[in-house]
Amino acid sequence: MGPKEKCEWAWSVFVAATFEYDTPKIVHIQNKKVGVLYRLFQLCIMGFMIGYSIIYSKGYQDTQTVIGAVTTKLKGVQYYNATGGVPFLQNCVATNGPLVLDPADYVIPPEQPNSFFVMTNMWVTCNQTYGTCVEQDPSLASKCSGPADCTPQSTIKGDGPRTGTCNNQTHTCDVYAWCPTEYENTNFTNMGPKINAENFTVLIKNTIQFPNLDSNFFKKNYISNGDLANCTNSLIGNNYCPIFKLADIVNMISEEPKNFSNLATKGAVVVLTITWNCDLDMSLDHCNPRYSARRLDTTPLDTASNSGGFNFRFAKYWYDSNGVQYRTLIKAYGISFVVELVGQGGKFSFTALIFKLGSTIALLGIAAVLSDMVVLYVVQKRHLYYQEKYQVVNDEDDSNHSEEGPLLNK
Repeated sequence: MGPKEKCEWAWSVFVAATFEYDTPKIVHIQNKKVGVLYRLFQLCIMGFMIGYSIIYSKGYQDTQTVIGAVTTKLKGVQYYNATGGVPFLQNCVATNGPLVLDPADYVIPPEQPNSFFVMTNMWVTCNQTYGTCVEQDPSLASKCSGPADCTPQSTIKGDGPRTGTCNNQTHTCDVYAWCPTEYENTNFTNMGPKINAENFTVLIKNTIQFPNLDSNFFKKNYISNGDLANCTNSLIGNNYCPIFKLADIVNMISEEPKNFSNLATKGAVVVLTITWNCDLDMSLDHCNPRYSARRLDTTPLDTASNSGGFNFRFAKYWYDSNGVQYRTLIKAYGISFVVELVGQGGKFSFTALIFKLGSTIALLGIAAVLSDMVVLYVVQKRHLYYQEKYQVVNDEDDSNHSEEGPLLNK
């Protein structure tokens, strides 16, 4: 083919691609069984898309994840009879008479975003000052029989670096630390919680919005003109009294054990979930909070004795008149409540409806694909249908031969 022929061929291809129109060949099959099967496929697809995806799942709505804020406030006072001493106080000045703990004592820290911690058990080591003292807890791998076992400045699991001296009375190494070191009586700790907080109450205020759907929408989990002072949520048909007993929150946990005393002894992490699923096409009466709880620090599959629980240490510092620094070390066991806000809102959107309808029309093409599979591979006349549907072109044959398929009858 010379240059002229190539140019003519390229021009013809360009003209054909630009100014000519191709349409697919349609083979009309007059077979009632195949026709019924094709319509059945279409009805199934349309039923799923319109019935489930659009109507049941509200595919005609735009949606937005809930946006909101949560605040908490604890109330409750614990009375402890300290006559004869307080067993969970180590190295502390003897206390006689009542010991009273209020929220300023057991809510640590005073405020957290979307959570609160209630101390229910404790071990307190008072009047610690920095110096050299004996490691009191032998479980901290500080046992010794002589100075060779107490390598100076070595890093160990304990309260501080070793001094190189082995105490002949306790047979544990001396350390540089806050003295006296903590020596918790775990038997006393495991006897049960020291703060009986199951009847303490928490006020959980929650406000939500869906600004992308309706900038004027605003909802709260309490009634503004309601009497919050005289309500306690029993979790049964009282969604707008946001004052909960801590024991009621724990009782919502589906996992075992959920006994409040068990959780309060060693501590736990509990998630309180507030769910808002709101249809903004309906009245505000249909947009209500739902509450549920679950435990995070352990699972029903945990069998180890040390699984679960929650505790941490914090200290309070001060100086005496001589300028010597002291601290009170508190090992706090308790329940950390995490308030989780979930849910979504939906509102009618013409654009979302058009997209769903377009998806429905596109998916109807699956009915044709399934029907073709039946026609070409299942029915008795599949070989005839195959010949009429596909036109085979042999590029070795110079003749431009094509045949129009007849109208197929059953």
